[in-house]
Amino acid sequence: MKFLLRLSWRDISRNRRFTLLFLVNLALGLAGFMVIGSFSGSLNRYLDGNLKEILTADLVLQSSRPLTKQEIEISRAMLQPEARISQQISFYSMVKGSTVAKLAQIVAIDGAYPLYGSFRYTGSFAHSRVLNDLQQERKLLMSRETARTFDLQLGDTLKIGQAEYQVAFFYEQDPEGEFTALELAPKIYLSIAQLGDSGLIRFGSRITYKRFFRLSASSDAAAAAVGLNKALAAVAGENGSVRIVTTKDVNRRLGRVVGYFGKFLGLASMVALFLAGMSAAYLFREHLQARLKETAIMLCLGANRRQCLLLHAGQLSVLGFLAACMSIFLGWWLLPLFGRLFTGIIPPNLHLMLDPISVIITLVVGTIGSLLFCLPVYLRLFTVQPLQLLHEQRGDTEPGIKGMALLGASLLPALAMLVLLAASLSGSLYQGALFTAGLVVLVVIFSLIAGLLLNRCRHWSRKSGLTWKIVWRNLHRNRLSTGAVFVAIATAVLLVNLVPQVENGLMAEIGRPEGMELPVFFLIDIQEEQQQPLRAFFQGSGHELSSLAPMVRGRIVSVNSVPFSKWRQQQSGVDAVFRRTEFNFSSREQLDASETVVKGLPVRPTPWSWESGQPFDISMEEQFSERLGVTLGDRMVVDIQGIELEGQIVNLRKVRWNSFQPNFFMLLQKGVLDDAPKTYLASISRVAPEEKIQVVNRLAERFANISVIDVTRTVELLGDITAKLTRSLRFMAWLAMATGVVAVVSIARQEALRREREINLLRVLGAGVGRIRMITMMEFALLGGAAALTAILLSYGCSYTVAWLLFDRIWQFQWQSGLLLLGALPITCAMIAFLAIDSVLRRKPVALLS
Repeated sequence: MKFLLRLSWRDISRNRRFTLLFLVNLALGLAGFMVIGSFSGSLNRYLDGNLKEILTADLVLQSSRPLTKQEIEISRAMLQPEARISQQISFYSMVKGSTVAKLAQIVAIDGAYPLYGSFRYTGSFAHSRVLNDLQQERKLLMSRETARTFDLQLGDTLKIGQAEYQVAFFYEQDPEGEFTALELAPKIYLSIAQLGDSGLIRFGSRITYKRFFRLSASSDAAAAAVGLNKALAAVAGENGSVRIVTTKDVNRRLGRVVGYFGKFLGLASMVALFLAGMSAAYLFREHLQARLKETAIMLCLGANRRQCLLLHAGQLSVLGFLAACMSIFLGWWLLPLFGRLFTGIIPPNLHLMLDPISVIITLVVGTIGSLLFCLPVYLRLFTVQPLQLLHEQRGDTEPGIKGMALLGASLLPALAMLVLLAASLSGSLYQGALFTAGLVVLVVIFSLIAGLLLNRCRHWSRKSGLTWKIVWRNLHRNRLSTGAVFVAIATAVLLVNLVPQVENGLMAEIGRPEGMELPVFFLIDIQEEQQQPLRAFFQGSGHELSSLAPMVRGRIVSVNSVPFSKWRQQQSGVDAVFRRTEFNFSSREQLDASETVVKGLPVRPTPWSWESGQPFDISMEEQFSERLGVTLGDRMVVDIQGIELEGQIVNLRKVRWNSFQPNFFMLLQKGVLDDAPKTYLASISRVAPEEKIQVVNRLAERFANISVIDVTRTVELLGDITAKLTRSLRFMAWLAMATGVVAVVSIARQEALRREREINLLRVLGAGVGRIRMITMMEFALLGGAAALTAILLSYGCSYTVAWLLFDRIWQFQWQSGLLLLGALPITCAMIAFLAIDSVLRRKPVALLS
C-alpha cells in the first residue's frame, strides 16, 4: 500500500499542469456550493438565535381591533399571571414637519417595550429614561435618517394628526427593524399614553393592535399558543379576528425574504459544479490515456488489476480532497463579497462564516465526487491488457451500443450525487431531481447540436482551401474534445445570458408596466364624507384622481358549507397566510385597466338585493383562488359587519399588482357593500416631480387622516431590491462562466499536448508557426462562437419560460449582453488556444523522431 501511495504521489507531482488544471477546475465548481451553503447556514443560525429578539416576545396577540376585556383575561390566565406583558399600536399616517409632509409608520409603545431585544441609541441615553420621557410628554423617538427625511433636528416639532410632538431621541437600530427589506414609510415611536391627542384613531383606519408576552424560561411558547388559540376560539368562534404570532411564524416570514432566492442561487451554483465535473472527467481521460501503457507495464511486472485500480482511485481522491480544501479557502474569501450583494436585505449584524456542515459536504463531494465524475473514464482500466504495449493510442473513438449503455450506467452515480446536492440546496428532492433532469436535457440538446455541426465539418472540409480544410478536419476528427468544449461554453453562456432577460423584464415592468401609466401617489383611509371634498381638491389642478374604490373589512365564514378553518385544513396547498379569516372586500362597476377576466363571466352590473334569495356574484383574483383552493361555482359565506351573506364565484381575474392601482383579491357584486361602513382607496397621476412636495403638503394640511404613499419611491425601492438579488444571481452565473473558461483552458491545453506529433509533422512539411497558430485559434474561435450563438438563442427561450412560470410572463428582450458574449467568446477561446499551443510550438521538430 505504501508503494502505491508513493507511486500515486509521484505521478501527481510529475504532471504539474494536469494537477493544477484539475485542482483549479474542481475548486471553482465546489466554491459556489460552498458559498451558498455557508450563506444559508449563517442566516439560519442567526434566525434560530435571534427569533425572540426579532419578535421582541415569546408570542404576540395581534388584531385589527382592541382586545376585549374577556380576551385579555383569558390570555392572562392561559399564559401565566406572572408573564411580562407589553402593548403596541401601529398604523400609517401622514405627518408634517416645518417644511415637509410625508407618510410615516406610527408605533405607539408602553413603558415595558421591548420584552426581548433592545434599542441602540446614538447618544448615551438609557432606555428607561427614553421610555419614561415618552410616557410623560409628547416626545418622539426615531432614527437620524428618518429625521433627515423630514428635515428635522433634536428639539424640532412634528405634527401628527391634530397634535404636535417634539423630536427628543434618535436610535441607530430598533428591535424589529433587522429584516425590513421594503419599508413603505419611516418608523416613528411615541407613547400610547400620548397617542390619543393625535385624533387619528377613527373608523376605517388600518390599525394593528399587539399585545406581547414574555413567558418564563421553562414555558413552552408553542404549546401555550395552541392552548390560547383554542380558548380564544371558544369565546369568539372560529372566525375570531385575534391572531397569535410565535417565533415559528417569524422564522417562516423572514426565511422567505431570501430563502427562495437562496435556493435559486444554490441551483445556479450546481451548474458550475456540473461544468467542473465534466471538465474533470475530460482531464482525467487524457491523463489516463497517456498512462495506459504504464498500467499495462505494471500488469506485466506482476501488479494485479486491483492495485492498478487503487492507484488511480487514490490519485483522484487526493486531487479531489485538495480541490475541496482550495474551494473552502476560496469560499472563505468570497463569502463576505457575496454578503455585500444582499446589503439592505439581510440583517446588518449578520456574521457570515463558513458553515461546518457545508465544509464537511464539500470535502466529501471533492474526495468522492471526483471519482464519480471520472467514473466513465475510470472504467477503462478494466479493459487494459498487456497487449496494449504493442499498439499506438488513437484519438477519439466512437463507442458501440454496449459501450454507450455502459457509459450511461456509469453516469448514474454522479447524477445521483447532483440530485442530492441540488435537493439539499433547494430543500426539495423533487426540485433537485427536476433541476438535474433539466440540466441533463440541456446537455443532451447541446451535444446533439454539437454533433450535427461537427459532422457537417467533414463536408465543409472538402470544399475549402488548405488552411480551412485542416480546421474543419481537426474539428470533425476530435469530436469528443470539441464537443466537450461546445457543451461547457454553451451551458455557461446560457446561464450568464439568461439573467439579464428576466432582470430587464422585471425592472421595466416595475418601473413602467406595459400599456399602463403608473400613478405618482396612492391614497388610503379616505373617509366616506371626504369623497366629494377630495374630488373638489383635485378639480382643475391638472392632476388626475382615479375612481375611489370602497374597502370593507370582513371575514370568510365558510366555503361550500364547510367552516373556513376546516376548509383550510383540507386544502394542503393553502398558504400559511390564510390562517387568518379577515380580508378586504370591494366592488366596482367596471374592471380597472390592470384587471382582466381570464375565466368565467363578468359580475352582473345590476345591484344585488337581499330579497332575491340568490347568492351575489364574486370575482376572485386568479392566484388567490389557487392558494385558497377555490374555483368557479364555489359558494362562500362572508361576514360583513356582523351580517353573514352568501356569494358565488363567477369569474377569476388576472391582476397586475405592479400597476399600483386600488386592486383587491375579491370583488363583490354591486349592492352588497352599499350600506356597510367603509373607507376608500384612490391613486393620483400626472404630478410633475417638482410639484410632489407641494401636493403632499397640501393634502396633509387639508386631510390629516389620509395616508399618501409615494409610488415612485416605492418603485425605486423595489427596483433596488430586484437589482441586488439579480446581482447575486449574476455573481453565480459568472462563477459558472469562470468554471467554463477553465474547462476550455484545460481541454485546449490537453488537445495541444495530444496533437504534438501532428503539429510537429506540419512544421516538418513546411507549415509556418504563424499558420499553425492560426489553425488552432480558428478551431477554438469557431467552437466558442458557435457555442455562444447556440446558447444565446436558447437562453431567450429559456428566460421566457422562466418568466412565464415564475414572474407572470414578465419578460423583455435584451440584446446587449448577448451581443457582448457573442463577440467576446470567440476572441477569448482563440487567445486560450494561442497560449495553449505556444509551449508545443517552442519544441524542436526533431522531437518527432525521438
